[in-house]
Order: sequence, then structure tokens, then C-alpha cells
Amino acid sequence: MRNIKILIWSMFICNITYSQVAVNKNFNLELVEKDSIKSSVIERSLNGFLTEALNQDYSNEYVDTLHLKKYEFFFAKLSGIGNNSESIKFNPPNIVKSYSSDGEEYRLTVAFTGLKKKIPFVYQLTELIAVPYLDHYRFYCPFEENTKDFNKKKIKTVTYFFSRDLNELKANEFADFKDELSELTKTPKSNLDYYCFQNLDELLKSYGFLYSARQCNFLCYDLGFSDNEGEMFLTGTNNENYLSEYVADFLYYNLPNRENMYGTFAIGVSTYYGGYGITNASMDELKQDFRNKSKHNPDFNFLEEFKKGRKSSVNRHFSHYVISAFLCEEVLMKGNFEDLLSLIYSGDNGEMFFKKLKEILNLDESNFNQTVARIINEK
Repeated sequence: MRNIKILIWSMFICNITYSQVAVNKNFNLELVEKDSIKSSVIERSLNGFLTEALNQDYSNEYVDTLHLKKYEFFFAKLSGIGNNSESIKFNPPNIVKSYSSDGEEYRLTVAFTGLKKKIPFVYQLTELIAVPYLDHYRFYCPFEENTKDFNKKKIKTVTYFFSRDLNELKANEFADFKDELSELTKTPKSNLDYYCFQNLDELLKSYGFLYSARQCNFLCYDLGFSDNEGEMFLTGTNNENYLSEYVADFLYYNLPNRENMYGTFAIGVSTYYGGYGITNASMDELKQDFRNKSKHNPDFNFLEEFKKGRKSSVNRHFSHYVISAFLCEEVLMKGNFEDLLSLIYSGDNGEMFFKKLKEILNLDESNFNQTVARIINEK
């Protein structure tokens, strides 16, 4: 399942390299005004940190281990930038701004740029905080500093953080569902920090991503994910009850043997409970989209489209996720949540999926297409 998440931040990355990073300074300005010694130490530390980021191998020297775990999203989106792909030739990272409010910790802005088809290309603008450590500096995600003035409200086992208003009705619905999911999965009702951002741009800037070519221009209903090993959930959807991403993450972080989970079906379960993430389409709307597709294309084969994975979509809905949601509905109608969990544990690549479908629904490749067609035509 994490392979699907990692795809978000590794779209252009390939070919690991172990070269040393050497940053440029914008117009040769000092990193620390009037203190060339401190500037040299920060620059040397930043080169070491970005070299580890390039090689996707962070050490305790430049990143606090607990901080790395808490803000996995931040460090993942820095990992590998600079490994040349076929489409981008990266320049050395460029320091475009640095400042300090106390003369000790510094906030740096780093630009990752390059050439794409010989045209200048901005890949990512990232803010990070440099903090003195021994004889050098460590680097931190600015999330805590950027969200310190957020409003806060605790509802049952969920603590909401938000910059403007909170829809308490939806927040209570989510808190109730979260506890229900714990009961269904026989897991503890642990506490959760839920950051509800107004939009994707606010979310990314809170992490220090002033611009990201991979995500800044996506649609509003696009991004929800867990961080801090599932203890924190964030949405850029202005939605206090964003189940379309939460459920799969809950299963991944709260159940054992995550390496045996079939990510496609787990996301299908999220889609069943919360609708399709990118478009926010409900199950009824998804069924109608697939009915329309079948009507206009009588040769549309649900089994074939399911096996195509991300290469198949209907109205911007990836077919394998949505078809999994349809199957989830069928399982819960004819079986129980234990059967659903059994299908989730079908192996990382779904090696056991059809075997378990046969056991639970008497469904295999021979009647898959007809069964899904029946499901989508049921109101």
C-alpha cells in the first residue's frame, strides 16, 4: 500500500546517485548576514543534509530521528530530488532566502530547479528550519511553527486543528466513525490529531512547500494522508470527515502484517465509505459513471479494466479502485467485516485476491464481469 503513496512524491525520480550536493546562494548573498563563520557552518550542514536527501538515506547527524518519523511526508518529498531523470536535468539547489528571529535558528528557502526539454523548470520551493546541534546544524520541517496559531477542538478521541471554521456536525460524524472502525477491527481507540486545511495550498505551505510541481496545481479534492505513523491525519479538502483517504491509512497503521495488505482493495474500501478522493464522487455517482461507460461501450470488460490498474479510468476514476469499492459493497451485503479484512490481506500485489473472492463470494474470473455489471445496475 505504501508503494501507492510513495508514487505521489517519486514521479520523476530514478537512478540513485551518491554525489555530494553543493548548494548555490542567490546572487552570492551570505546565508547569515554579517556572520561568515556561521554562514559557512550552515552551508556545510545543508550540503550534508541535502546529500542524504538526494540519496534517500537520512542520518541522525542532520535529522532528529523522532522528527523524521513524525513528518515523514516532508522528508519523503525532499528525497531523491536531483537524481536526473530522462525528462529533467537538475541544477544544484539554490538558497534564495534565509533569516532568523533569534540569531540561533534559521529559516531557509531552497529552490530545486532544472531544465526540462532544455527549458528552465522550477520543481520545488521548500522552507526548512536549521537548528544548532553539536558543531553543525540539523534540519526540521516548519509545520509546528506554521500551525502554532491554529484553532483547536477535541471531539471524543479526535483533536481538530483548523485555521478558520470547523463544521462540528461533520467532525462528530468522523469521530463516531473512527471509534466504530476501531470496534470493527478490534483495535484500541487511540487519539488522533486531525488537521483540516482550507485547501491543498494551505496544507503544503504549512509543511514548508511554497511550490511543488508534483502537487500544487491539483484539484481541490485531492489530498488527504496520515503522518507520524498514523497519529496525525491531514486534508487539503476543507473536509472534517474525509473518509476517502482515512480508512485505508487507518487499516495500514493500526492492523498487523501491513506488508500483506492489498493496497488496491484497501483504497477501494476507503472509496466505499468516503467516495472517490479526487472528485469526491459518491458510490451512487460512481455506479452511474460506470453504467454510462458500459452503455456507450458494450465491450467494456470489468475484469480486463480491473487488471489494467492505473492504466484504466472512467471519468477520471481509476477503475481498479472503484471496482474494488463495488466488491466491498457486495461483501458487506452478503458477509461481514471479517470477510472484508480477509480480502484486504490478499498480498501486496493481490496474489490471493481471486482465491479469496471465490471463497467469500463464489466469484472468480469466469463470472467477474457479469457480477460487477449486476452490482452497478442495482440501485
